[in-house]
Amino acid sequence: MTDSTVYQPAVPTPAPEMAPPESSSPLAKLAKFSPKAPPKLLYLFGGIAIILLTLALAVSILGKSKTTGTTGSSSSSSSTGADTTGFTTYVNTPHFYTLGIPPKWKIIETSPSQEGSLIVETDNQAILEIKSFKAPEGSIDDYLSSLQDGRSAIKTTAVKVGAYDGIERSESWAKTGLQPIVTYVQIQDKMYLFTLLPSAGKNAITSESLLRDYHTTLSTFTLTSLTGLGKDWKEYATSKVDGLRFSSFTFTHPQSWAVTEQSENKNLIISIYRNNYEIKVTQAEVGNAVCLFKDSPEFQGSSGDLRGKDYTEFTTSVGAILRRYFNQNEGDKSTIFFCQKETATPYFATPTEIGGIAYYVPAKFDQNIVKEMDEIVKTFAPSVASPSAITQ
Repeated sequence: MTDSTVYQPAVPTPAPEMAPPESSSPLAKLAKFSPKAPPKLLYLFGGIAIILLTLALAVSILGKSKTTGTTGSSSSSSSTGADTTGFTTYVNTPHFYTLGIPPKWKIIETSPSQEGSLIVETDNQAILEIKSFKAPEGSIDDYLSSLQDGRSAIKTTAVKVGAYDGIERSESWAKTGLQPIVTYVQIQDKMYLFTLLPSAGKNAITSESLLRDYHTTLSTFTLTSLTGLGKDWKEYATSKVDGLRFSSFTFTHPQSWAVTEQSENKNLIISIYRNNYEIKVTQAEVGNAVCLFKDSPEFQGSSGDLRGKDYTEFTTSVGAILRRYFNQNEGDKSTIFFCQKETATPYFATPTEIGGIAYYVPAKFDQNIVKEMDEIVKTFAPSVASPSAITQ
């Protein structure tokens, strides 16, 4: 091993544990204040506590009985805790999703077209239009920038569409004078658009109850299959920088992810990104370091202590064994780093055979997108075997 700069940043020291706050309940204060309280008084408070507990259980049971749905309808709450009692389930098999439809909403049109449009009339007479199509290359922001239909954003908010990260915009459409609510979500090579249009005679969405139903509907979105997504992947081959010990490498990625290369000072940085998620591979002349996980044998030399870190392990298409671990939050971003199994020792090390691999994701990141990033990393294949950390 080379005893030089350790590629991993230092693991932050955990904050000291805080003592639990003192209970502020009246009964707790009474018990603390008067350990010699007369038995009759204690019996009285004990009786009151039992009565309150009985009433709470009764209310809980009654509340549960009211959420029982009818056959053919959703009777449970969505993953966000929203009440979906009475919702019916719409299934769109060609576009791999299901969606809950509120009781008073009515499906008035479905289209077998490539976009698989669905038109739903709400009880407010507003219209919800849902489209799904192949996502263009790049991020949602790139897609929005490419639109030439006169729309502009009044307000933009990060939202959840089922378990997936989406972008919700209150938009102004110059051609029609309307101000709809539009939600965009990108899942591998599919783009899903949810457009809530104002009812006739209005140019904006003003009903709070309608917006609640709209967001509850979005929370019911689920994918029926992942096998039909991500089939149309592109292949990319990186450059080779003279003087670096790392070889070039190839990988494949969904059309919805963009790739850039930056070469300076004899370093090469490959960025694979979509929206606020990025895979970064850095090829630079830094020393190797062993990653000491919970199951690592003792080691003397340049190393990083990761024994307090949980990790996810997977094998790439060319047989490289990688472990990724959560590094730290950095403001509104989080970092996830990688180590690779050495071929001749029981240790993992960094950088990997192709360079340092890192994920840059939002502080509150979507696990589904991280898994999608893993699928891209699994396709990393060096063009030529290089004398990196894995051959030590």
